[in-house]
Amino acid sequence: MKIIVNLTTLTQNGIISIWFHKFQKIYKNNHQLDIFYGNKINKFTKTPRSTNSLPQVKSKFKFTFYCIFRNLQSLFKIKKFKNYDVFYSPSSVLDLAILPFFTKIFYPKIIWTTVFDNIVPITDPGNKITRFMAWLFFQISLILIRRADLIFVISPELRQFLIKKHFNKNKIIITGNGIETDLIKKSKKKKYLYDALFIGRINETKGIFDMLQVLKQVKKKYPKFTLAIMGDGDEITKNKFKKQIKLMNLEINIKFLGYISGVEKFNIIKSSRCFWFLSVSQSESFGIALMEAVSCGIPAFTYNLPVFKKIYQNQEVIFSPLHQTNIVAQKNIKLFQSKKFNNLNGQKLLGKYCWENIVNLEIKAIEKII
Repeated sequence: MKIIVNLTTLTQNGIISIWFHKFQKIYKNNHQLDIFYGNKINKFTKTPRSTNSLPQVKSKFKFTFYCIFRNLQSLFKIKKFKNYDVFYSPSSVLDLAILPFFTKIFYPKIIWTTVFDNIVPITDPGNKITRFMAWLFFQISLILIRRADLIFVISPELRQFLIKKHFNKNKIIITGNGIETDLIKKSKKKKYLYDALFIGRINETKGIFDMLQVLKQVKKKYPKFTLAIMGDGDEITKNKFKKQIKLMNLEINIKFLGYISGVEKFNIIKSSRCFWFLSVSQSESFGIALMEAVSCGIPAFTYNLPVFKKIYQNQEVIFSPLHQTNIVAQKNIKLFQSKKFNNLNGQKLLGKYCWENIVNLEIKAIEKII
């Protein structure tokens, strides 16, 4: 098959790490795989130039306008896709759904497949205008992806969500989600670098301000406790976060690592004493970073969101009630008093969620209708 992947709003510097590993598995299936970056089609290569391919933006609003601009530009390139068999969208977000939607209008024979991996509720924390815009764009994307030939979802709950929205259930395929299993196996534990680690977007929905409350309480017992933050976010949210860190006198306890990928990312996970993932979002559908940490075999703290309680049923994570930062802190202190920084139950999940299995399911579904 000739497959074109839609990455309209990314740059040619590289591919987001988790997507790269998925594309690599497709490439190994001997299919032609090309990437569209909004202005140019590049052949997929085994080694990405970079995995930090999102443009640097100062605010979510500016990023929104950037996405609109890139999509308007890309609409003039539709003719480039007429000889492809499959148009693949790695996500159903609006900025990756616009181009294949219009391509299907002009070239209906091309198979459009998309991945639906989360919903966007209007009630999540954060700026109200931003949340409304995100919710509105989500509603528009739901309209557009109805034209898709196949919709891959990562959970039964998301499939039911689409069916309730009157999507054709025959084209909704449950494939699950994956982590970079091969890199976890290659990575090695060094001496302990950090007491706690968070990986993800610096965003209110990820519970970043709850983490500060936890850290404040843990610091009373362990003054030199270090929390490392691996990831990035828009400038407005980062500045707000850093201002709060300063107000709470936690500057010496937090280290910003920025965006790290590849084996080094998992070296750092394995070299941390525990993992914090206090997501408060109603749209949380899997939590890839949480699964990565758990599979690396380190203790992980999270809130008892319904999705996590379904995934982790054998004490692979340490649950606390939503927003109960004092309980999270107490459980952290108890862990450090025990000095048992391993997670044997979590390690047993390594290999259960791998991209190879997911890609095989997707390819088989596409081959049935091509």
